[in-house]
Amino acid sequence: MLFFCILILPLSVALAKHENVLMTEVFEIVVNPPMFNWTYEGKPDQFVYQPSLLNAPDLPSWINYVFSQVHHCGYLFGVPPNHNNARVQLEIIALNRKTYETRHEHVNIHVSEKLNPAKYEVHMKIDNLNVDNMFEVDKMESLKDIYRKVLWKDSQNDLYVTFLSSAIKLGARKPLNPKEGEGVVLRLGSQAPFSPELTELQEEVRPLWKASYPCPRDFKRTKVERLFRNSGFHMDWCSFRLIEDNNSALHHSGTNEKLLTSVENDYEDRWETVLKSEVPQRSYLHEFLFTILVPMFVMIFLALVLSIILCFHHEGISKRMEDAPQTEINQYATIHRATQSLRSLSNNREMTLSPDPALLPRSHTNSPTSTINRGVHCRPNPPPYIRPKFKPDL
Repeated sequence: MLFFCILILPLSVALAKHENVLMTEVFEIVVNPPMFNWTYEGKPDQFVYQPSLLNAPDLPSWINYVFSQVHHCGYLFGVPPNHNNARVQLEIIALNRKTYETRHEHVNIHVSEKLNPAKYEVHMKIDNLNVDNMFEVDKMESLKDIYRKVLWKDSQNDLYVTFLSSAIKLGARKPLNPKEGEGVVLRLGSQAPFSPELTELQEEVRPLWKASYPCPRDFKRTKVERLFRNSGFHMDWCSFRLIEDNNSALHHSGTNEKLLTSVENDYEDRWETVLKSEVPQRSYLHEFLFTILVPMFVMIFLALVLSIILCFHHEGISKRMEDAPQTEINQYATIHRATQSLRSLSNNREMTLSPDPALLPRSHTNSPTSTINRGVHCRPNPPPYIRPKFKPDL
């Protein structure tokens, strides 16, 4: 069985599809059911594709994949970096959701040098389209015709796409209406110098560069707006730029990308496992000490400050008492003793006159200074009985 697998693997690689791509030019690889010997049955979500590097979990950074709900197929696209004669092996795994059958296909990409790379480029953004719409031949040709026939007539022999990406991937926001396009950013390049029409168009939109990016849709319309609107393109003129020779596709393509140049498939983009010992470890000792010790030091400092304040305040009271004259202290003591004695006498008298003083109502007659005899009902004694001196006549 092992010998059979060893024979099958080189055979599958040998039967892989080969794609030749050029540097500085956007390539396109269609991923559809016929690639896996399947027939499309009219169900849009029947097939699912997962492309990646061979024996790796993901694609290189310069290769993008998008699935089109309109065309019911996937697209692999990108711009190869400046590595001539480089080879990249891709593996595409397909799943049939109806039968749960899985198939895989190998694609070998061979990067070649473009003979006449673009020296001048036009950078633009289209608001109402998605990336998959630009893979339609009629749509792309109609955009190129606007430049080849009107705005950039000298580029009709070598005009091609040097960059293509979704605006969402470059940081733009999704539109509020899901039915609207997400936006496409692309560049058209050529060796021909810019025409006076393109230079005049850039000068017209130059004041918009100071506005907040991106511009709202229909924010500004130029004199060539009708050319693009008639072909179904809603341009974002805040993003319109002319890129000169020193920043052209020949210089910027692939400078920040990594491609493995080894013919023996030793890719620099290959994913490698990371050992546990190589994973960086973070120490939380500093955070722990900062969280515990700092509040503790603050509390100790506040306690010391409050203790010092109270000590000085107590010493101040004691010092004022010591500095006071002896006569004032004696007078205060005498008044205090007299007050205490009067308060005790008043309490004793109330206890003797009433069995339950708490139940009796308070009145001014119960004060110690009252001269009225305090009985049970607080009334004066009646006069003594005197016998009358004269008897009535019988």
